Amino acid sequence: MWLLFFLFFLSFVFTSVLTWLILLFFSKIHIGQFEREEGPESHKKKSGTPTMGGVGFVIISIVLSFSFSEVRPLLFLFLGYSLIGFFDDFIKVYKKRNLGLTFWQKVFSQLLLSSLFSFFVLFCTPYLTSSYLLKILGIPLYILFSTFLIFGCGNATNLTDGIDGLLAGTSILAFASFFVIALHRHLLPFSVLAIVLIGGLLAFLFFNFPKAKIFMGDTGSLGIGAILAGMAIILNKELLLVIIGGVFLVEALSVIIQVLSYKLFKKRVFKMSPLHHHFELLGWSEVYVTLMFWAVQFLLSIIGVFLA
Repeated sequence: MWLLFFLFFLSFVFTSVLTWLILLFFSKIHIGQFEREEGPESHKKKSGTPTMGGVGFVIISIVLSFSFSEVRPLLFLFLGYSLIGFFDDFIKVYKKRNLGLTFWQKVFSQLLLSSLFSFFVLFCTPYLTSSYLLKILGIPLYILFSTFLIFGCGNATNLTDGIDGLLAGTSILAFASFFVIALHRHLLPFSVLAIVLIGGLLAFLFFNFPKAKIFMGDTGSLGIGAILAGMAIILNKELLLVIIGGVFLVEALSVIIQVLSYKLFKKRVFKMSPLHHHFELLGWSEVYVTLMFWAVQFLLSIIGVFLA
């Protein structure tokens, strides 16, 4: 247990220092995020805020947990998705626009990484030997399911990262659920991975809580969802991700519903999607929306632990 507390402390301290250095560097060279034109009017003033802050907790989490070979497949998945996000962020910043990689570049690269992870975990590790879902679906369908679970979760967390502190706070609570689950099953490497992610995200949150000094960018938001889904797969809690990742699921569904409704009926269900923007346009403050989503995620995380 002391090891876990020590690693949490190291993750928090090192991520704090690295994020601070990233913030100083990007502020000095005047590189920041470009807000999309169709976003809420209140977000326009955030244009120019340094981004790619996810680099800090991604690097520190990987370094502190890499010595545990059991979690390396997850770390490679995490790194792969984070690199896709990094290139997307870099193009946006370099070309001074809010469009980075093309839609199909992101889809193809994410599905490739997700499928490689699914194949590797299934055929090269013992983690899925007791998977109830694998026995029901069979190998081909399970690989398809796990591939799209990772892809979907990665993009759901990416959509959630729309207001200050929202994704960092909800992710901490989601990883806390898997920390408790892994600890209860005496799976130390996965407990370590979860706790260093929590420490890193908590450190980042100090820079990201309203009014944010830095954004994590796609560098952080894509990787968070991918490794969250990867942990659910390895711990054989894939279906529980619907609960533990409930906030991310609802955010993604709000976008899908909005798009389909407008395409089919030329009507919008929400004032704006993802859902957090809908509440903003209802007049709720950004801080209040963030805290409300945290509260919902807290309840879902507790329910998830009990169901596990």
